[in-house]
Amino acid sequence: MHGAKPAIVMVTVQAAFAGVNVMYKLAANDGMTLRLVIAYRLLFATAFISPLALFFERKKRPKLTGMVLFQAFCCGLFGGSLAQNLYLESLTLTSATYAAAMANLAPAITYIMAVSFG
Repeated sequence: MHGAKPAIVMVTVQAAFAGVNVMYKLAANDGMTLRLVIAYRLLFATAFISPLALFFERKKRPKLTGMVLFQAFCCGLFGGSLAQNLYLESLTLTSATYAAAMANLAPAITYIMAVSFG
């Protein structure tokens, strides 16, 4: 059983992602604004992670300089909200199965781009 734990966790995470995709598709078909879903998702994630980060990283935090703030802004804009907006927009235009399959191709596309540009 100990050797099967990584596979069980991997299957569980993929099943959770599939469930989230279906719920997003149902919300989109029902007429909910997906930008609001993204805002709720980011707010709940911030509310959950911030206390943990403040508690566990309280002695290791870097100084809050202008460059750190700019990098945090760019990370939030491009890493979080832009990717989720594009993903949910593709989900409304296609099926949940197709959107999930394309999201799983991201590592392969990243590898091909890295090899071709490197």
